[in-house]
Amino acid sequence: MNDKATRKGRGMTEKLQVTVRQIGLVALMFVAGFCVWLTYRDFHPTALMLFADVGQGKCILLVAPNGMTMLIDAGTQTYGQNGQEDLMAQKILSQFARIGVRRLDVILVTHPHKDHCNFVPILATELRPQLFWSPVGDSTETEWQAAKTLMSDEGVKTVVAQVGQRLWLDKRNRAVVEILGPTEGVVARVSEWSPNDASTVLKFRFGKVSALFTGDVGEVGQRWLLQSGTDVRATILDVPHHGSKHNLGTFLTAVRPKIAVISAGRQNPFGHPDPETVKTLQGLGASVWVTGEQGSLLVETDGQNLKLTKLP
Repeated sequence: MNDKATRKGRGMTEKLQVTVRQIGLVALMFVAGFCVWLTYRDFHPTALMLFADVGQGKCILLVAPNGMTMLIDAGTQTYGQNGQEDLMAQKILSQFARIGVRRLDVILVTHPHKDHCNFVPILATELRPQLFWSPVGDSTETEWQAAKTLMSDEGVKTVVAQVGQRLWLDKRNRAVVEILGPTEGVVARVSEWSPNDASTVLKFRFGKVSALFTGDVGEVGQRWLLQSGTDVRATILDVPHHGSKHNLGTFLTAVRPKIAVISAGRQNPFGHPDPETVKTLQGLGASVWVTGEQGSLLVETDGQNLKLTKLP
């Protein structure tokens, strides 16, 4: 009996040792794979840009190669339907999770209209930003006031966007955003009665790829940007004001994008995008993506090449 017990004990010990070795091997393979991934990421830095389909509104996410995140606008037209903001926010959170984003470092709102900010409070509550970049214009709109109040209550550092400000999202890989507009002249003249033209305009640069984000800047703001002499040329253009007719041909020509993204809801009552605006962009050689027709667009870039994917 003792011999049998001894043999049985040895067998169990050997099985346990084999199991431990197998677990150790799996763990080693996992660590090795993780190290390979880190090495690949370091030697193949990639930035992401998500242009989300939020109906008639705008929501754009930047992810730098080091993982730092920046949200540009987050709003949609609700057309009087209660709860639409919550539904859209949940959709966006799901898309963020799909690309591995579970926090926001920075939120920037280009101007205080609800279709650019009405689900900012929901995303901010879930993803806890560290910095809020506020537009120069103000508004009494309930949705904008809610966004401001939440940032204040949560103690999020707030900075008003000013021309020339830069934020390095990833210094090592030279990924940076810079505020290009609005200029002081535009702010003084239009911010009170036309927040669109006082939209914050910013450029993202990474390697040879750049993207221009424009909010709802209209003809006045576009004209001032051109007159200021600022470099608006960009690989990717977030087309102003949902691709409306208020896009100057001279402005679009100055940008001359390869990819033009129009955030506009399908069959929206405003007629966005304007056919002439689309025609002008196509005439410049741009590939035009309309979120309401084609869905959310994910752009991946290594600073030179672009990969475009429709994100469900």
